[in-house]
Amino acid sequence: MATIRDIAKQMGLSVSTVSRALNDNQRISARTRKKVKQMAAQLGYQPNYNARNLTNQEANAVGVIFPVNNRVVDNIFYVGLLRGINERLTAKNFVLSVAIGNATEQVLENVKSMINRAQIKRFILLYSHINDPIIELLRKQDVEFVTVGKPAAGQNWPYVDNNNVKAGADATRFLINHYQVSHPVFAESPNGWPYELDCREGYLKEMAQTNRKPVIFAVPDDNDSQLTQLITANPQMDGIVATDDYTGLLIYHRFKALFPDKSIEVIGFNNSLPNELTDQHFHSVDLHPKEMGKAAVDLLFSEEAGKPQRAIVTHTV
Repeated sequence: MATIRDIAKQMGLSVSTVSRALNDNQRISARTRKKVKQMAAQLGYQPNYNARNLTNQEANAVGVIFPVNNRVVDNIFYVGLLRGINERLTAKNFVLSVAIGNATEQVLENVKSMINRAQIKRFILLYSHINDPIIELLRKQDVEFVTVGKPAAGQNWPYVDNNNVKAGADATRFLINHYQVSHPVFAESPNGWPYELDCREGYLKEMAQTNRKPVIFAVPDDNDSQLTQLITANPQMDGIVATDDYTGLLIYHRFKALFPDKSIEVIGFNNSLPNELTDQHFHSVDLHPKEMGKAAVDLLFSEEAGKPQRAIVTHTV
């Protein structure tokens, strides 16, 4: 098996120059890096990742952090994200290490262990929450991280997202144009996540452009009576734009229980429900989570000067 010394001897370069080129050190010109990698491939060189990572004091692993939510385990949106992340990491000879738990404290301890014991220095968070203790921990450490979802106003770090304003407008327009919905309501969580605020902005823009009166639901968690009140107070509603599929399905089932003879069209986001849970009246915006996962890895490993701070993945209605 060829070694770095073999490559250096063949090219008339120093061992240190070849090593830096193979590790994409920016001190080595792009032209030299390319030639060294071509020679390495020609000679059949296989890098020793364990040795390299011991030298760099960094594991060849990326920490992938799930939100604390009892629905993430069976949500295929997250499965899509993981597929994209894993595909990109495999190409880089990295593996993913998952942090998941039922409580923030549990996940926080997991992440601390990743940093201090496993020497993981790169992280992808599958969420972007306001005042999140895990994000605050990462910001204080000598690590790189990317979130899926843009930061809240006033905060700044690299992120992957969709154009959620456009997605909210497109979803609303879809119900109006394709299903002749006259009174679509907008359903969101009470949490005020940044992506929900953007989707709401898109909904409001489309409602204003079509001279319709907007109605916004803050859907309560596990409070059927309050949800019933929201629906019965708006008997004119014939469409629902929900910020996620589960919320849309929840309102749809409650609406049909209250008004079994009325028809209503629903559109959610994430395309995350199995077909057996929905019918022809339920639609979803595909946010392409696999592509988002790939983009997150690309952003995380983008080390050039002036590297991009965000990646926007297109959606499909």
